[in-house]
Amino acid sequence: MKGNFLKLKKVDILLLRSYVGPFAVTFFLSMFLFLMQFLWKYIDELVGKGISNDILAQLIFYSLADLVPMAMPLTIMVAGLMTFGNLSESFELVAMKSNGISLLRALRPIFILMCCLAVMNFLFLNYVIPKAKLEQAGLMIDVRQKKPTFNLAEGVFYHNIEGFAIRVGKKEADNQTVRDVLIYEYKKDDSKRLNVLRAEWGTMILSPDQTVLNFTLHNGVRYEEMTNAPEYRKTHPFNQMYFEKQRMQIDLSSLDFTFSDRDLIASDYRLQNVSQLLKVIDTFHLKCASLRDDNSKYLGKYIHAPGVMTQDTGLQQYRRNAAVFEGLKETQIIKNFPQAQRATIVAAALNHARSVKGTEEGLFTSLDFEETDVDLYRSELHKKFAFSILVILLFLISAPLGAIIRKGGIGMPLVISVILFVLFYAVNLTGEKMGKEGIVPVWIGSWMSSMLLLPIGLVITYRASIDKSFQGSNPMMNAFKGWRSRWLLRRKKSDNSAT
Repeated sequence: MKGNFLKLKKVDILLLRSYVGPFAVTFFLSMFLFLMQFLWKYIDELVGKGISNDILAQLIFYSLADLVPMAMPLTIMVAGLMTFGNLSESFELVAMKSNGISLLRALRPIFILMCCLAVMNFLFLNYVIPKAKLEQAGLMIDVRQKKPTFNLAEGVFYHNIEGFAIRVGKKEADNQTVRDVLIYEYKKDDSKRLNVLRAEWGTMILSPDQTVLNFTLHNGVRYEEMTNAPEYRKTHPFNQMYFEKQRMQIDLSSLDFTFSDRDLIASDYRLQNVSQLLKVIDTFHLKCASLRDDNSKYLGKYIHAPGVMTQDTGLQQYRRNAAVFEGLKETQIIKNFPQAQRATIVAAALNHARSVKGTEEGLFTSLDFEETDVDLYRSELHKKFAFSILVILLFLISAPLGAIIRKGGIGMPLVISVILFVLFYAVNLTGEKMGKEGIVPVWIGSWMSSMLLLPIGLVITYRASIDKSFQGSNPMMNAFKGWRSRWLLRRKKSDNSAT
């Protein structure tokens, strides 16, 4: 008994080692591919802005956390197909079965590992990814708002410095001496005046911290509008000053990298954990209940629903109505008023009815908007659990399928994994979109891929456990072959009878 226990334990270690290696390699390769896709997508926003290496490293680090849910499904499928495909191809699974170890028993240690990985995946989705996405979104906003680094091109106006427009005709090889300099300076004070400065040549030197541009200009003229002068709008007077040498400093702080307030984007549904999502959903239910309650009170003035009032209040209502209608001679109330007032009364009643109808339509529109908005939070809540369960479901598909196809290596498992991943991703995106748009309930849309994968995984696991492949098991193909055989047999008999 002790020997069997040790033997099974060695088998578990062997299976875990066989699985962990392909899993780790595939995971890092998948993360690298998805990271390249991320960098290719945002390359235009990152290049040419002088972003420091630490900011770029932070952006890549936070994006890696967001890429884990994308890489995990592909990794599990490739690792499962490779591991059990190699074991089946090298007849190691056959050796295990000959020693009384079934496929389900062989799957058990890695299945336990997948259960632990599913729990870790949920914790990662709930705590790590919301914070990583918040920082990534904030950094992307900061990067988009950052202006390009200071770089003057010949013959082109540079407008990225706040309050200035600078153009140089030619730059010398030392990258400091410039010629034919033209500077427009816009004052943001109450005067809103425009100063124009032109020089034959000059030098520009950045301060050591690159926050100030020191200009030394030679042989130029300065024009300054006199916006405070009387009758400025009619005469437009200005000062003109010639100079041989003039120094000016231009503040480059508007080009610095600034961090935006993260609290402004923290309310996004993709940046919240389970407790925050549940809080938003509960707040939505309370708000809708309050709106419906206010609407019921509003309609209660005009509509009496049978069975709502008690017997006493119903009797009081009847007595009041009887007292009101007792003095009326005509059954149609409008006929009890003078002819001259009837049109005014009807118009007032129609306007009041339209007002009530508009109030109700506005309420339903508001409720529909709130429902659509909270569906995003519900979808994100279900997504955290659904993506964790998918870890187990994808293993139940990939590992037994690897034992069935009996192909190791990287070629065939990679092809099959990519096909399955594309199908899974398409179904998952379709389900999420249908849930968010209200076509199906949110929970159905979020769990659609899981509900589709569960029976597939159970069928594949069952057929692998009884050593039965899928060759010749297509019901439609078998029915077609049977129909074709019967048709050929009848045709042969008809030909024989004819002869």
